[in-house]
Amino acid sequence: MDRNEILELFAGKIHCSQIVVGQWVDELGLDKETVLRMAGPFGGGCFHGEVCGCVAGALMVIGAEYGHFEWGDEEGNARMIEKIAGFKERFVESCGSLVCRELTGFDFSVPGAFDQAKEAGVFVSRCPNYVNAALEILDDIM
Repeated sequence: MDRNEILELFAGKIHCSQIVVGQWVDELGLDKETVLRMAGPFGGGCFHGEVCGCVAGALMVIGAEYGHFEWGDEEGNARMIEKIAGFKERFVESCGSLVCRELTGFDFSVPGAFDQAKEAGVFVSRCPNYVNAALEILDDIM
């Protein structure tokens, strides 16, 4: 995805988790509005600096395609876990961590951290790279 497209979405308050999931809604046959609503709370590591929203969004995509839902589906569960493990391994290899505060250098549970990160240019210099890393890995996995 083009860096400017990502920055435009960020400027419109669309979060990294939503961007990642949003790229897959048509291919997965999902309702875009519902999916974007569901993914919204995962931006900024759930706005607490925890698991990166790009990772959370990617795991939602993997779950939509490979998630098991029937009781006793051990094979489906194993396949989903394998896909998730592969994604996480590659994301860490590419980006260094799965954790938002480690990737951005800011703990978004601290008041004012979002403004500080914005002033430091984190959402321009780092986050688009994480979005693209997640999307590229998903392209291979899916």
